[in-house]
Amino acid sequence: MDKKPDFVFNEYDRSPSRELIEKNRRRRKLRKRRLTLLGIILLIVLGYMISPLSKVMSIKVTGNSQLTKDLVVKESGITDHTYHFLLNNDTIKDNLKKTGLVTKAYVTHNILGGVSIEIQEAALVAYMELDNKTYIVTEEGKLIQVVEGMNYTGLKQIPKISGFTDIKAVEELASQYVAIPVTIRNAVSDIVYSPEKGYDDRVALILDDGKKLIVDIQGMKDTLSPSRFDYSAYMQSKSDVCVFSFEGRNLYMTKCE
Repeated sequence: MDKKPDFVFNEYDRSPSRELIEKNRRRRKLRKRRLTLLGIILLIVLGYMISPLSKVMSIKVTGNSQLTKDLVVKESGITDHTYHFLLNNDTIKDNLKKTGLVTKAYVTHNILGGVSIEIQEAALVAYMELDNKTYIVTEEGKLIQVVEGMNYTGLKQIPKISGFTDIKAVEELASQYVAIPVTIRNAVSDIVYSPEKGYDDRVALILDDGKKLIVDIQGMKDTLSPSRFDYSAYMQSKSDVCVFSFEGRNLYMTKCE
């Protein structure tokens, strides 16, 4: 006769309702831990966001000689409230180039909040004084009013624009003037508004030797293009001519007195 075991496991010894309660309790504990962890993370992130550590801590500007660091930083769009981890280097570059004062920009930043901006300033090709304000023409053909932060001390060395009262006309002149051959621009000392009957938008380009090129603002770049006006050849073959006046497709020359 076999001996009966001292203990027999019966699956019904466990209460299904008790196990369900235990399972729900474990789920609540896990959910509570997750919520607690999420809360801690949110507090850390919030604390970081409102702390100075999340903002741009320092800005280094190089390559500037005519523009102050403050002006470069202002035009870059970076402020005291800028989060360094949200900085977009391409956006900063675009902001600087849109000013017309910068032709190239290189931007880097690090996780410690340091920003480095290296720029190449736009060269100036002419300037103008109007209504107690000074304007410059950049190599890209933009007319810009000189404001605080622009230290242009060598304006007397580039051509001066005079005689204009309409800024829009000067803006058109600027876009046309930068497109004419550099050999001509290098010889220009003054640009004078010189309207005539039937020609309201004419200017005289006064050369260093006193000679004049009189041309319409509209179409200046085409009129003075090498294919239509070989400047060097004319200066040699027509050395006795002091005034070259362009009227439509015609060129009228006046000899020196």
